[in-house]
Amino acid sequence: MRKQNLMLYPPEIASNFIAEQEGFSALAYRCPAGRWTIGFGHTGDVHEGDVVNKGEAYKLLDRDLQRTQEELATLIYIDINENQFVALMSFVYNFGLIKCRTYRLFGMINRGEWDNVRTWWPKYCSPGTKYEKGLRDRRMRELELFFS
Repeated sequence: MRKQNLMLYPPEIASNFIAEQEGFSALAYRCPAGRWTIGFGHTGDVHEGDVVNKGEAYKLLDRDLQRTQEELATLIYIDINENQFVALMSFVYNFGLIKCRTYRLFGMINRGEWDNVRTWWPKYCSPGTKYEKGLRDRRMRELELFFS
């Protein structure tokens, strides 16, 4: 496997897009998966009662995105452009590597099955939950960015 160009992008270029998708919470809260979360979706070493300001939250996000980029590099084997990188970073940041490894979407991207990518991407939105609409909207923004 060759080293694809996605490792050449600084992960911070995805910060603003992902921050917008995640929303900001200064106070720690339990996410739908039950994990303590703070800032822009940060879940590492967060406890009930923790508080951050936006500057601290962006620093946490940038550190998280370094890991997300490494995870994405295990899923995507083709060269991608900057918009595709940001969209995929958002997707992987939202779901995590363990779930993403099971998703058909990444195989479709690696094989260049663009019509299938357009069909499948929006399906990752937790159907039947109260989060479905928000996740569907996020998936559509990511998909639009991916193909722009």
